[in-house]
Amino acid sequence: MSRLFDAVKWFTIRGKESQNFLGAGWILFLLNRVSQSKKRLWALRLLSLSPHYFLDRDEPQYAGLTSDEYFEATFVSLTESRERIYQKVLKPYLETDDVVIDYGSGPGFLAWATAPHVNKIYAIDISKGAIACAKIVNPRDNIEYLPADQDGLDLIPDGQIDAVYSFAVIQHLTDETFAGVLQACRKKLKPQGRLILHIQLTDEIWSTEAEWKAGTSLKDKIKYDYGLHCFGRTEQQHSDIVTKNGFDEIKFERLADMVPEFADDIRSQRLMIARKG
Repeated sequence: MSRLFDAVKWFTIRGKESQNFLGAGWILFLLNRVSQSKKRLWALRLLSLSPHYFLDRDEPQYAGLTSDEYFEATFVSLTESRERIYQKVLKPYLETDDVVIDYGSGPGFLAWATAPHVNKIYAIDISKGAIACAKIVNPRDNIEYLPADQDGLDLIPDGQIDAVYSFAVIQHLTDETFAGVLQACRKKLKPQGRLILHIQLTDEIWSTEAEWKAGTSLKDKIKYDYGLHCFGRTEQQHSDIVTKNGFDEIKFERLADMVPEFADDIRSQRLMIARKG
């Protein structure tokens, strides 16, 4: 029953594009009409509807909390985890004078953690609902939140970006969409600009895009059309796609070496670094 509820919930909040959770038009309508004093709480409530952002309500640390207390506790947890990601994963690859794109920024927790350490961040996401929530819950003077459509991308100067990073995004993209993201990044980056991608390798849990598409049952089709895609790729497959779209000097770093306290959970994850060719 819970999975059926999730499917209905995600269908209700999804935009027209695949994986565009919180893209439904009613989300912006609602946020524009609630009072200023209640916008933050409603933004957190809306974010909790997406499969991307919030943690498991059944975790022991949330026992006994009201729904609103749970939203606030999750906000704190996400803020702290993104601070750790910046410090342990992104920090070695970014400079204080960098102008950066956070591709697939969602509600902006990682952009918020990174912004004090760079010149400017363009935080972009396919979901206009997530961007609207980000402006409410994670604002900073040097973060510009933009939709990842042509109108939003046109506001970012071509050839002027020092680095693009993307965390917990690539594994949810089809090969075709991944290639489109790389082409957009290449257009915005300076010569030799840096590409910093968090990626997921295939393992016993993460299936390939082809395996996802091969499912023929109704459940498989609903999962592919309305659920959260979770694609794994080999290092070679990632390298091939990135090379084909104009990047070189590719290297892979094990996330488990950067964050050893979570080594068991992230053993199949890598940080992929490349430069605009």
